Amino acid sequence: MLAVTLAAGGAARAQETLRAAAVVNDEIVSQLDVDQRLILAILATGLKDTPQLRQRMISRVVRNLIDERLQAQEARRLNIEISEEQIEAAIDDIAQQNNMPRDRFQQVLERRGVIIESLREQVRAQLTWQALIARRIRPSAQVSEEEVEEAITRVRANRGSSLRRISEIFLSVDDPNQDADVRRNAERIFEELRSGAEFGPLAQEFSESATAGRNGDVGWVQKGQLTDELDAALEAMEKGQVSRPIRTLAGYHIVWLRDERQNNPGKVTLNLKQVLFALPPNPGEAEREAALKRAQDARTKVTGCGDLEALIESVGAPGSGDLGRMDLNELPPPVRDAVGGLSVGQVSQPVVVPSGISLLVVCDREDTGIDRERIRRRLVDERLNVQVRRFMRDLRREANVDIRI
Repeated sequence: MLAVTLAAGGAARAQETLRAAAVVNDEIVSQLDVDQRLILAILATGLKDTPQLRQRMISRVVRNLIDERLQAQEARRLNIEISEEQIEAAIDDIAQQNNMPRDRFQQVLERRGVIIESLREQVRAQLTWQALIARRIRPSAQVSEEEVEEAITRVRANRGSSLRRISEIFLSVDDPNQDADVRRNAERIFEELRSGAEFGPLAQEFSESATAGRNGDVGWVQKGQLTDELDAALEAMEKGQVSRPIRTLAGYHIVWLRDERQNNPGKVTLNLKQVLFALPPNPGEAEREAALKRAQDARTKVTGCGDLEALIESVGAPGSGDLGRMDLNELPPPVRDAVGGLSVGQVSQPVVVPSGISLLVVCDREDTGIDRERIRRRLVDERLNVQVRRFMRDLRREANVDIRI
């Protein structure tokens, strides 16, 4: 295929396609590399190949190729290699995703002007980046059980709020001087989406988030899990809508609100114990304040269910002790609000109940519908995104890059 191209265009065309479009630490990105990647990127979007579309996409394609060279150079430094078998298997998967046998898939690409070796190099770059993340970054992006518990507590506390399934395209701003260029790139991606391009392929091609490998799929999120800017944008969006670029501290995000539903993780059964500070019928303000102060003082001494019996014996009124297993949804609203977000061993704030002031401790909890592993994966992705951005920022800052187009 390369020989045909060179023969048809002659020596002048050969010289043009092989000239340097960019130099990355003395390694050349040729004009042919750029042309081939443009074709592949446009094929992925599903849009019509026009000079205007190429002009909109070229700066992003060049940046991607530069980043790939930096990633490949770092991978070589770490002795990370991708086998030909891995590359061929990945291309087979791409053909299958396009509902074509491998030979038919290659024929379609060749008719569109794609040199198959260019596709191999793109696949090699993607696999290299995945291996580099796995070796260099992912080990330090793990989360603790305490962090998972904190996230689960937030899910419980927001029971009944909206859950949104979103996908994202993220472009980082490593240097304030790059802001205008990155914003223009983000606006161009938005225009392509508005023109009918598919979100997933664009995310896979251009997003700098760890979710790019999943076509930008973030999954289900609730208010408070994202930045304030993204939360505010999602509040104003309707299902199926794609946002214009949203500026956050890290860069520009384009968000697709794919679905929305109420956060109802399922039935929650609690084993509760209480320390009751009794009040007489129709208590006065002074009596209520005194009971509340005793409850607040006692709360500082509770570290779990194990030390509750001694506290009950010393200060508890009749009605204190084990309340048994209860369905969270069947508890009175003040009690439900106080214990709904608590983990096992945690003590509530003082709660006003008909017979006085109560401290409640969750001694056991059974949730149906909370996917602990999904929450863990989301936390890992969030941490991975931060570290990947930092890693790429450092590679770019230390590199000598000369863009010539």
